[in-house]
Amino acid sequence: MKIEKQLKTVLTIALLAIFSMSILLTGFTANAAGQAEKIVVLGAGLNESQRMQTLELLDVDSESGFNIVTGADAERYLGEKFTDTAMISSVKVEFLAKNSGVSTEIATPDRISKVKSYQYSNAAITSGIYDTRIVVAAVSTVTGNSALTGVYKAAEIYGIELDEDKLEAGNDELITVQIIEDNNAGNDEYDSEEFSKALTEIKGQIAELVKKEGKDNVTLEEITVIVNNVLHEYNINISQADIDRLASTLEKFKNTISAEDVQKILEQLQIFGEKTWNMALDFIDRAKTEGWWNQLLEFFRKLFEAIADFLRNIFSSN
Repeated sequence: MKIEKQLKTVLTIALLAIFSMSILLTGFTANAAGQAEKIVVLGAGLNESQRMQTLELLDVDSESGFNIVTGADAERYLGEKFTDTAMISSVKVEFLAKNSGVSTEIATPDRISKVKSYQYSNAAITSGIYDTRIVVAAVSTVTGNSALTGVYKAAEIYGIELDEDKLEAGNDELITVQIIEDNNAGNDEYDSEEFSKALTEIKGQIAELVKKEGKDNVTLEEITVIVNNVLHEYNINISQADIDRLASTLEKFKNTISAEDVQKILEQLQIFGEKTWNMALDFIDRAKTEGWWNQLLEFFRKLFEAIADFLRNIFSSN
């Protein structure tokens, strides 16, 4: 009877362990979808009439509260100097449920001359801002840098602690993309949107390599190989100088990836690529397959060791 009781105990432990593992494999998210929190940031260069017009463009009630982004904010977040009067483009940032991804809509595309919608999203992800819907608007033709500053300010108001290295990497990425776009303005083998698709794929492959090898083991040469391969895949032909500039910029991105956030970055890049361009990316599936398989093997190894120890103790005591 004693042996039978002990075997029942073993079986119960095993079943509970397997049940626990099934929960782990299924995944669990405690975050409720809830209502998105919206933060509006208007450029300091707007007068009262322009503020009301901008709020209307952003589809925000004129009675709603808003924040102001200044030239000092631009210097802090972007490392660039602007006067307050130059801060015109404005932004509404909605902070969404986990795994919603990052998307950007430019409500006045004819008035944002420099920064494209998908460039706002890519810069946000690199800077560590996830699961957001960004809406940009301007009452006159401007570059759009004021709105990007507003995205960063909104994130901090929301409570996101922005990492300076990530901010620098995000800004450098955007500057590099704009330089490459200017350099290829007359290049028939260059398309801005295709380049941004390629950039999303490149960043995902770099993050995968970091996850596999650790960021300290990923070299500039390996990043350059990824850049060349993906650009070739997307039929994008740019100069070697532009390729080298891009690889160096993405090395900074690589250096900001920690073991704790690499999976999140892969998820955000995949969701962004799929939602924006219906890209068939599998960063998440590849990472999960490798990660869960290793977890599963380790789990059952420990489980069988525990059961074996338990049985040895039973029979050694009789």
